[in-house]
Amino acid sequence: MLSVPMTLSRLGGQVHRQFVAARLKSAWIKATSTRSDSAASSNVDVEELFIDPRVQALLTKLTGLDVEGKIFTERLVDHAERSHFALMTDSMLENARAAMRERATRLLQFVPVKEPREETFSILAKDPQLEGFDSCKYVFTDITFDATNQDRTVVIREPDGTLRTALPEEHDRMNRVYYEQPNRPPVAPAVFKDPALKDALDADRHEFVLDFACWFYEPDDPEFVRLSHIVFDRTVAAGKFDILYSTRHFGAFAFYLVLNDNIPPLLNHYGSTGRLSDAANLIRLQKIVYPNWRTVIGFSDTDKKIVRDFLSQNKRLRDKLPALVDLLDQSSGVKPKAAKYQPDGSMNKATEASRLAKARATVNRENLRTTEGPLGELSEEYPVKFARDDKQNTTERPAGRRPTQKTSTYKERLAEIDNEKNKKD
Repeated sequence: MLSVPMTLSRLGGQVHRQFVAARLKSAWIKATSTRSDSAASSNVDVEELFIDPRVQALLTKLTGLDVEGKIFTERLVDHAERSHFALMTDSMLENARAAMRERATRLLQFVPVKEPREETFSILAKDPQLEGFDSCKYVFTDITFDATNQDRTVVIREPDGTLRTALPEEHDRMNRVYYEQPNRPPVAPAVFKDPALKDALDADRHEFVLDFACWFYEPDDPEFVRLSHIVFDRTVAAGKFDILYSTRHFGAFAFYLVLNDNIPPLLNHYGSTGRLSDAANLIRLQKIVYPNWRTVIGFSDTDKKIVRDFLSQNKRLRDKLPALVDLLDQSSGVKPKAAKYQPDGSMNKATEASRLAKARATVNRENLRTTEGPLGELSEEYPVKFARDDKQNTTERPAGRRPTQKTSTYKERLAEIDNEKNKKD
């Protein structure tokens, strides 16, 4: 009788000879994206494009290197480490900082962007005589010493007698069962699904969720790709770009936005923070990923010219990029237009002053006794009375008609003045 390991080794060649269907588009491109139905997205090889030297160089610049504020900031650890103090010269201090920057660069190595494994299985055999033998499934796992988590053979016998290969989720779960690691249970933690996931993201724990996902899942696990989509989309919706900035996940995040043609939110964020160079690099990255992009730019042009060309050729996006437009105007010496309202909804000071000036230019019964009228603050210091003699300025009029002011000639006016003098005498 053949042992189980020998039987599985014989079936190993059949298990790994699975047909991989050609993808119409990458799994990293959402179905709702504007690029989902385009021919350009169908020809994008995400894995090869992500490791392209030009793409890696631009993603490294976009990620940044915040050594003290982000990478080596205070973190929760299992075991506290003793603080180390040293007396250094200027040259020794500079060498220590260079070593920290080198270590920080290694810590910012990007999480690989890979296509998920096919969620399909292959039928190896059908044995009708085993149908109904048991009501549960039997899982056979190759536990030989030289087998790795990626190429380990896992097959499943169904209750109806069908012998098939394991799905990616089943394959990885068996790896976690037989080769247990700390903080890596067989079943996925609750933080990877709502409502625990929503609570974690509301508490700005994006980096923790993604780090935990990298430890729990493989990069080509379909669940890891789906979780990355959720975290990235909610980061854009909440505008919390600084949380992922200068982390090992920002490269995949920016690449994901470029693939789905959703760079305006990040461009506007760069405009609000005054990072014109990062905005230009993001536009360069979009042009590398989609060479047939209708926006024409020169890679050797200055950052200001690239951003200006992008805005001039995409006028439909100007309403979504007010901060970037203001930043470009400031760099060009053009005074940006003041916003009419503040972020909290209150009226801008300049707009309020203009409104008061217009109000004071008009004198009426309503604004004469207020500070908005022509008297300003004097209306509060002195009593103001409003009076008008309508009898002397108007004549009798038919009903339904507006009063007409009485007019007189120059000679008649002189005669009236003489009569008034005579009366006084």
